[in-house]
Amino acid sequence: MFNIGFPELLIIVAIALIVFGPNKLPELARAFGKAMREFKKATEEIKESFEAETKGLEEFKQTLVDKSLLANLAEELSHESPTTEETSAHPESSLPPETPAVEGASVQAERKEVKEEKKGEPEEPKEGIPSHG
Repeated sequence: MFNIGFPELLIIVAIALIVFGPNKLPELARAFGKAMREFKKATEEIKESFEAETKGLEEFKQTLVDKSLLANLAEELSHESPTTEETSAHPESSLPPETPAVEGASVQAERKEVKEEKKGEPEEPKEGIPSHG
């Protein structure tokens, strides 16, 4: 914590012993220990309250993102009225555009595109395995 080694600690204890005397030193050590416990306790309480506030903000952010996605979807659907054939041919056209506020959404979209591309490609013969074609 303070990067104090054993020799430095001995010097500090010796100086404290000289300044305060052997009778007051145990009382000072107890008071210091009690103060450190109170400090740690207060730090934990502040940390917990900060995490609770952050959680509330994250929920609010997610709500806003969800509403934004729904609004984009509704707007896109109201502007475009594709026929059933177009919808079945292009199912991703009815999806809302990606928003950078949603973490991981672009990664999921990229994975989906790669999977769709792999479905359309014929499998290449593997090396060492003869193909009977």
